[in-house]
Formats: sequence, structure tokens, C-alpha cells
Amino acid sequence: MTLKRISLLIGALLVLTIGLAPVARAQYTDGFDIPDSTYRALHKPNKATFMSSLVPGLGQYYNQKYWKIPIIYGGFTGLIYYASYNNYVYKKYRREYKWATDDDDRTVSQYPAANTERLKDTWRRYRDICFIGIGALYLLQVIDANVDAHFFDFTIDKDLSIKADPMLMPDFTEVAGSRTSTPLGVNITVTF
Repeated sequence: MTLKRISLLIGALLVLTIGLAPVARAQYTDGFDIPDSTYRALHKPNKATFMSSLVPGLGQYYNQKYWKIPIIYGGFTGLIYYASYNNYVYKKYRREYKWATDDDDRTVSQYPAANTERLKDTWRRYRDICFIGIGALYLLQVIDANVDAHFFDFTIDKDLSIKADPMLMPDFTEVAGSRTSTPLGVNITVTF
């Protein structure tokens, strides 16, 4: 599959994702209304993880984190592009190294064998790092979908707070009829 086809496929997925975002939030009223206080749809982290491992970005779509999908596909596009470019240059120097080390007079390399071996190994390492990056990005987006699904219904209310205020602490000690300095302190209030 060429790089042009891959980028067209990723672009089509992005357009489809952005186009379906309003539909996912739409409220359907078909005459069967259930009050919100008695019914709460369960948001399942396992489902988000499965969806994200099946198709990258689908778990973020399920979690309604639409802004993450272009970042994920942009990362995949960049890593795939650089992996294919590094593979192209690696094959070029591998061919040059093969020509420099064989005894055939018909194949002549334009570079010395020592240089082409070093360049071949360097570009292979770059290509392999891109492949590792693709795998790491895939795992990170699956983990992100799982963590977002766990925190989907998590809210921080005003009842949950920590407040730190300065205070003057009373001093009840007297030394020979004179008061010592008033100590300062911190009053920490935890409300939940």
C-alpha cells in the first residue's frame, strides 16, 4: 500500500469521525422517555479498551474525546511516513553496500564499503525506532481510552475541596509579666 493511499485512508477516517461527532451526541426522542434520575447509561472501560484496540481512535470516540482522534492519526501518519522514508534510504545503502562488497565488476558502488555499512546500519536503526514508536503510540492510545473511560463519570463538586489559610495562634505563655511574640500558623480545612 503506497503512502498516498495510506494518507487518503487516514484523511477519510478523520472526515468520517468529525462528521459523526454531532450524531453521537444527538438525543433521540421516540416517545419512550426515561427520566435521568432513574436511568444512567453505563460507560464501560472494557468496551472502550476493546474498541480502541480494534481501531485506533475508536475508544476515544466512545469516550466522547473527539479532539484526541486527529492527534492519534497525525502521530500514526508521521511515524508511518518516516518509517517508509527511512526504509527507502536503508534499502538504498544496503544495495550500495552489497555492490561495494561483492566481486562483480558490473556492480560498482559510488561510496566506500565502510561508509555504506555505517549508513546502512544507521538508517535501519532509524526505521526500527519508527516501528517501535508506532507500537508505543498504539499502546498509549489504548491505555488512554481505558483511563478516560474509567474517569468518564468522575466529577469534582464544590463539596470536595482543600483550603489553606494563614492564622494567628493564641499564645498563653507569659514570661516575667511580658508576652512573647504571637506565633503564625496555617489552618487547613478539608471539605468532602
